[in-house]
Amino acid sequence: MGVTFALFTDSREGGSHELVAGTVRIDGERVNDTVRGPMFYIDGASDGVTHDGQEGLLPTGLWAPGDAHHRGFQIENVGTLDVKLTGMTAELKAGDEVLAGALDVKIYDDLYLDEDGHVLNPEATLIYSGKLAEFLGSGMSFPTPIELAPGDLASIGILVSFPLDAGDAYQGTTIKVTFSAHAEQLRNN
Repeated sequence: MGVTFALFTDSREGGSHELVAGTVRIDGERVNDTVRGPMFYIDGASDGVTHDGQEGLLPTGLWAPGDAHHRGFQIENVGTLDVKLTGMTAELKAGDEVLAGALDVKIYDDLYLDEDGHVLNPEATLIYSGKLAEFLGSGMSFPTPIELAPGDLASIGILVSFPLDAGDAYQGTTIKVTFSAHAEQLRNN
């Protein structure tokens, strides 16, 4: 009869150990325009100016009933983790909320039109349609989140229109709205 017995031990002394968590961070810019600033602005030299003083390249001019403008919102994953874009909101920064009740907003999962209103991508999917006033605060969730690896870009198309039947009640009103995209980490969420 034989017996075999083995005992293994191991230890490690002190020292520092590092645990690094990833980051979720997205960044957004206007498409085909100077960086960082309002997407819909009347005059590039005043209300379209960026934080560093660059004039906006795509002013809308004064709006009249029947006008519509499409702009692109390019979102980049500048973090270290894969993310999913889950939705968008809008926040009233200044102006008349009554005007928000008149303006129609459509959100597409890609650039739908070019700056001149010609169809750029007929396969872009409409993911939101409603009044700007309904979009303020509550926003919307994307039916299918848009996944982005670090460094990836996504373009969202935003079409704002002023209905032809709006009449003269909105003359002289202004509004300033900030659109924001929301993201969360893709894994373990």
